[in-house]
Amino acid sequence: MRRLGGSGHPRCATLRVFAGFAALAAPAAAGALLAAALAGGCGRTPPGSPPGSPPGAPTGSPPAAARAGAGSVARGRQGKLNVYFWTNYLPEDVVAEFERRTGLEVTVDTYSANEALLAKLQSGVADYDVVVPSDYLLKVLIPQRLLRELDHARLPHLPNLDPRFLAQQFDPANRYSLPYLWGTTGLGYDKRKVAAPIDSWSAVFDARYAGRILMLDDEREVFAAALKLAGRSLNERDPAALRQAAARLAAQKSLVRTYNSSDFANLLAAGDVDIAQGYNGELAKVVARQPERLAYVVPKEGGTLWIDNLAVPRTARHLDAAYRFLDYLLEAEVAARVVDGVRYASANRAAFRLIDAAIRNDPAIYPPPAVLGRCELMEDLGATTPLLDQLWTEIKSQ
Repeated sequence: MRRLGGSGHPRCATLRVFAGFAALAAPAAAGALLAAALAGGCGRTPPGSPPGSPPGAPTGSPPAAARAGAGSVARGRQGKLNVYFWTNYLPEDVVAEFERRTGLEVTVDTYSANEALLAKLQSGVADYDVVVPSDYLLKVLIPQRLLRELDHARLPHLPNLDPRFLAQQFDPANRYSLPYLWGTTGLGYDKRKVAAPIDSWSAVFDARYAGRILMLDDEREVFAAALKLAGRSLNERDPAALRQAAARLAAQKSLVRTYNSSDFANLLAAGDVDIAQGYNGELAKVVARQPERLAYVVPKEGGTLWIDNLAVPRTARHLDAAYRFLDYLLEAEVAARVVDGVRYASANRAAFRLIDAAIRNDPAIYPPPAVLGRCELMEDLGATTPLLDQLWTEIKSQ
């Protein structure tokens, strides 16, 4: 889901986060449906109370200008902070404002696959202080003791978070993580190049669009498209069903122009492809610039709902700086600027009313209840993962 620069690896076996927390303007219906999606789709504890007015806790500081960040930013300052974020997930000016306030030098590296983050942390030599794992990747990182427990007392803006995103099964007491952004995976398309408005995953298997289709370079998301089209869960573990999905994807490969997880939205906007699987925030940006030409949809068969989370690696060396940065991102004004810059929905309840109205009201970013009702969170597939890896490798090597 994210930005140019960084690893460029696919976002495969550990999903990215992230679908739509439906219009917070309709909290009751949206809250109920999101709770159902979270609880039913992947066995997670349903989120708590529906969103309301921003709490009375402190909401933070001067607004920071928002712009989609580049791969790495560093300034010559006193003190350091090293962060590892999804591409297009941290506006450069938000980082600049933090540096101005604190005098710290911040280095931002980026990745486009959870696997890249997992490999870095498993290596034991990654020098990062704040990272952004997706929901079910936490089920891998926490048991492997790759994250530090968080001291909530050092985060005075913690009450700004929406209770619906807290106390999930992957981290029931939020001992290791804090929800950051969330979203959906669906299809962006060029309305002028397709025969009719797209509403199904069948479009990316349609020979009429041969050579004009982009799929994410992410085994879980690509398999999700085939599994959902077959009426199955994107967390399918049955080997026979996975092999059937793999056969469909192998047949599809000749139709696919490219597998790309970092620049899919720009390739669609440039006219290099007509249909692109991708994450809603990136696609919402290009749709907003050319709404008469481009559109985004979560197919009728359903799609991925993801939540990305802030965490501190066990090997972090600049803990004071890490806590300052975490609490900075929890400030309502800062969280709103992040959303305005990256166009992904925030888990920060206090920020919602501060977000640009056009973004708050964009159904691609804050989807309606009907869309949320057909989305699932990805789960760690456990013992099934090696089979999925093998099938994906066979597809890509053809």
